[in-house]
Amino acid sequence: MGLREGKGSYRLAEHVYQEKGTDNLCSSKGIRWNRTATIHFVLPVKNQGVWVYHFINELTIASLLTGDTNFHVIVVDFESQDINMTRAFDTDLLRDRHTVINMTGKFYKTLALNSAVEHVPSEHDLIFLFDLHIDVPIDIMDAVRKNTIEGYIAFFPAVGRLKCESSSIDHQGFWQMDGFGLLNVYKSDWLRFEGMNTKDFKHAWGGEDWDVLDRVLNVHLEVERIKYPGLYHHFHAKQRDWS
Repeated sequence: MGLREGKGSYRLAEHVYQEKGTDNLCSSKGIRWNRTATIHFVLPVKNQGVWVYHFINELTIASLLTGDTNFHVIVVDFESQDINMTRAFDTDLLRDRHTVINMTGKFYKTLALNSAVEHVPSEHDLIFLFDLHIDVPIDIMDAVRKNTIEGYIAFFPAVGRLKCESSSIDHQGFWQMDGFGLLNVYKSDWLRFEGMNTKDFKHAWGGEDWDVLDRVLNVHLEVERIKYPGLYHHFHAKQRDWS
């Protein structure tokens, strides 16, 4: 909610709930969002240079339009041959806001995610497990902070999967409600549910997102699930892009 009074701009956003059968709005005990939390985008990569540049461009636009620079990008790179990561992130905005972790061997997503989180400096920082082929909505960082509450709520935004040849402009496709690959959670809570399952989910695709959802629920975190406009996944052929 935005309010303008005199020469200043003000913003008010709090979590409230309505008691059933009444018109009363009440504050939720303990539910306070951290407006200044640093967000760490975690991006596992193997030979996806074009899409890395897409992510960089999208994130840069979002940051410039909102003025939000309180973030860091952690790239876990499995020997990509189609991009120079250091050069790609050598921009005024991202030069000091990125970390590249180099890994060898076959793409190992769960291991990559756990390794990236180890580089998050504070337990009170936010982790955003992101993915390639996805647009970055302009207001996504503030939405992450509002919908992820340390010790209480993990945020799994729903991705809109675009049909082949559809774009973020006409956005024809469907909301993937059975996928939980994008996760926002504080590092302290990540440590509580012990991160990704690297034993049962190694190189094969599928299942690791449902497994981490179970882990989140097992430590009694509430799951926030929202169809987020602009968070669109572009169609791609998996065999070509990930082999």
